Amino acid sequence: MADTKEIEKQKISKNMTPRKALQFLLLGLLWLLLCIPVVTAGAATCAFFYVGIKILNNDPDVKVASLFFKGIKQNFVQGLLMFLISVVSLGGLGALIAWTIKTDQSKLVIFIVAGCALVAFIFNIFAYPIIARYENTFGNIMRNTVALAFTYLRDALGLAGILVILIGIDVFLFRLNLYAGLASLLFWPSTLFYFTTSRIAAIFYKVEHPVQYDENGDPIETENNNIDKNEEIES
Repeated sequence: MADTKEIEKQKISKNMTPRKALQFLLLGLLWLLLCIPVVTAGAATCAFFYVGIKILNNDPDVKVASLFFKGIKQNFVQGLLMFLISVVSLGGLGALIAWTIKTDQSKLVIFIVAGCALVAFIFNIFAYPIIARYENTFGNIMRNTVALAFTYLRDALGLAGILVILIGIDVFLFRLNLYAGLASLLFWPSTLFYFTTSRIAAIFYKVEHPVQYDENGDPIETENNNIDKNEEIES
């Protein structure tokens, strides 16, 4: 990984407080607003993670709106490129899944296509936070995204499952009632991104604060890992 953008040294805290809830709610509304022009959707997604990680790091000086627009500015180009990749990969595979089901393809074909869609989904989950967190070339970001996703595959699969459920709930609300679906948009983005940010931030903490071991395989007490294991990531 290349140097991080203003790495914070605090522990990642996933404890939800009223202040954090309001901050994530504001982030969700800003994200929705900046997704309307479409061309800024990728940068807005990066900006959400840029600010969200700071909130979870208990940064006392988080000014949500100003930091959000700062995140959009510094991640605009890479965010746009990633958004185009997302549209092609997820949109294309989604259309392919619909076609395989509609044309009664074999279960094996559907399984393979669905597996490819899952891989693409996980790749997209990790790519935006990595762009928001690390300074690097776009090519290296893509390689690091693949490496990190496979290194923490269990976490990635669990997170993907949670996001699929949340997305499914919102789709259900829209199908149930248009107004219920529109009302859910006030809270759905902040909820979805909170779950994603908290888990991705915990992974970043492990990457940035690796535990070192001696020749016997025992942890070496260092500045980075001299923390009670139960307190390393508050939950």
